[in-house]
Amino acid sequence: MSDNKVYLAVGEETTRGTKQATTVGFIPLAEAPKLKFEPEDKRRKEFRGEDSLLGPITARRMAMKWSGGIKAPLYSEAGTTKGAIGTLFKHLFGKAASSQNAATGQYLHMMYGVVDPFAAANLGTKALTLNQNLNVGAVMTNWPWVGGRIKGVEISIEPGEQAMASFDCLGQFRDPATAEIGTPVFPAENLRFDYNGFKLYTGTITRTGTAPNYTQFAFGSAVQIKPDSCKIKIALASDDKLRLAGLKYPDKTRLGVFEVSCEFTLDWEDPAAGFSSADEIEAWLSGTTPREINLCALLDSGTQAGTGDNHSMVIDMPRMVLEGDLPDYDLEKDPMVTLKFNGLFDSTTTKYLVGLMLKNTATAV
Repeated sequence: MSDNKVYLAVGEETTRGTKQATTVGFIPLAEAPKLKFEPEDKRRKEFRGEDSLLGPITARRMAMKWSGGIKAPLYSEAGTTKGAIGTLFKHLFGKAASSQNAATGQYLHMMYGVVDPFAAANLGTKALTLNQNLNVGAVMTNWPWVGGRIKGVEISIEPGEQAMASFDCLGQFRDPATAEIGTPVFPAENLRFDYNGFKLYTGTITRTGTAPNYTQFAFGSAVQIKPDSCKIKIALASDDKLRLAGLKYPDKTRLGVFEVSCEFTLDWEDPAAGFSSADEIEAWLSGTTPREINLCALLDSGTQAGTGDNHSMVIDMPRMVLEGDLPDYDLEKDPMVTLKFNGLFDSTTTKYLVGLMLKNTATAV
């Protein structure tokens, strides 16, 4: 084999099941996509006068679907079609409210879970095509994974590393391979999110605008948490169903409950000021009610998207319940503790379980 190339181009289908390989955004990958084709090939088992003990003599493809994941370094934009990064998140949440800041010029996209993501005002009939371009020997080809849905995402941040996003996907079928899309253009390096621009806050978060369509977040009075690492998981318990609709692939996505969790590891200590892991565990252990706080994560690229405002992402988790963990003591190092939080729906203030705001120069996602 003379080449070893893989790249991903994300397209948004106007109608689910009709591939989009023309208007696409190129997304860098941390590893080759782990996409699995799942056919249901049924062997015929009927008495037809054959020597049946010698084995079935024919099989038929009755259904097909695909599932898997993509792991990518997290940028504020994609290449070519800038909004494709936001499109992936939009197809998880079901809605994105986009607007432009008239004073600074950048665009913002506020996303949150909705009761019916497939209503006409939300996703409607849209889905995703994951165009996996890869080499077969020296020849590049495009494998379009059609009818895609996003079931969940895990965002992880480690010291000295770039932020990573792992998307959990499912879909209808893989369309026949074609010639590669070609001429991939990837986002500029200064639009990358990494540990330098990551901050995790609790306490007073100032939200501008009318819930849930906020237009700004500010953290002037908030307390910054400084963990060793952080993972945020957002998931929708959705599943594709094959119905009696005359199709060999699933045409109905049934929804479950939205979930958000945040897990971070930090020193076991009670500082004079700031966030106290010892206080959190003590309140969890001795309290008569669940220990509940708010968390808000900021990823800032440091690059301006408009005058005075940067390419950034805010993940707002207004009500998080501590699931708890006791500190890990070791004779050879300071004790550490991993705090694990799960979200509750905020029906009074923010009107969401988790909200995500993406700021960039894309007019839409």
